[in-house]
Amino acid sequence: PPAPATTPCPQRCRRSGTLQSNFCSSDFVLTGTVKSVSRGPPQEPGWAVVSVLSLHKSGGLEVPQLAKGATLRLQLPCRLCPALKKGSSYVLMGRLGADGGALLPPEAFVVPYRPQQQQVLGNLSKRPCRGTR
Repeated sequence: PPAPATTPCPQRCRRSGTLQSNFCSSDFVLTGTVKSVSRGPPQEPGWAVVSVLSLHKSGGLEVPQLAKGATLRLQLPCRLCPALKKGSSYVLMGRLGADGGALLPPEAFVVPYRPQQQQVLGNLSKRPCRGTR
């Protein structure tokens, strides 16, 4: 049977672009460690709970005091991608959902976090994005 319309999944999960090319087009950019991933029934979105290491761009994301270690729930409309492993740390670039919550669509730019990316992200967050105020 075809997948339900609520969980659009591509044929193959793949990301495109780089940290630089995705930074401005994403609503929020953060680094975090995955605490849990829940993939509910097929017609329901999944969720990832992430412990935030650092927030580089909030884009209107309502995050309760983003102290180190704050947790954030990210909705996963597609159950397969982006692929997140519990206990692993990632750079997560996502969108704001209609309800203002954090959303990681299947095409979201998500890469395993490496310490050397911190400087790149810091530099990107200082530069204004074209086309935004």
